[in-house]
Amino acid sequence: MIGTEEAERSVAQARRGKAGESPEPPRTTSLADSFAKAMEQRPPKPGRPVQAAKVDWVYRAPHQVFGRGGYSQVSNDFLSEVLAVLIARHGMSPAQSAVLVFCMGRQRKGRLKATHVAIAKHLGIERANVTRALGTLEGWHMLQRRSNSVIVVNPLICFKGNGDVQEETLAQLRADASAALRQHFPQMRDDEMKKAAEKEFPNFVPPKLPPPRSRQLAFGDDNDDLVVEGQAC
Repeated sequence: MIGTEEAERSVAQARRGKAGESPEPPRTTSLADSFAKAMEQRPPKPGRPVQAAKVDWVYRAPHQVFGRGGYSQVSNDFLSEVLAVLIARHGMSPAQSAVLVFCMGRQRKGRLKATHVAIAKHLGIERANVTRALGTLEGWHMLQRRSNSVIVVNPLICFKGNGDVQEETLAQLRADASAALRQHFPQMRDDEMKKAAEKEFPNFVPPKLPPPRSRQLAFGDDNDDLVVEGQAC
């Protein structure tokens, strides 16, 4: 005869399913299933009789990128109109370029945690060069240094995360700027505070681009397809 405890265990096991398996979650109907079912059962009434209806679900292939960390959304205008021109005209030093690209590549939701020493070791440059580069980039509103070795990359130029998360990050950064101004200038009027906060991080105004250093490319007079490389100054 089966004991009471053994019977209770049998009932509990039957409720869970097979031994060692977790119970299956309740099955839900997806929007795709509902749409397909509706198309199958309720063909359109007006017009000519429907002979056949078919629905194909085509999913986009995932991006293929180097590494396992995924990818960030980067502003094309920032890359082409600001960064590329600054590098080409020597308005940005190699150390500044390297530090910025490193931070853009390592950020998650606009933030990364890295000491100056760690960045210098990774890039193979002096720590003092990293510190100076971070100071210049911060002055350009490309990034901002925080306590505990946290660096915030301006979400308007590069961000890893969806648009909702980006909006939350931008709102928090702007609130931080307003709070810092209020702390230092408690008597400032609200309209002045708002105007001043708009000039703070993370709003991005590209730094003044230096003039062209030289005429890099020139077209030949006799042959429009001939490209002559000019001397660099």
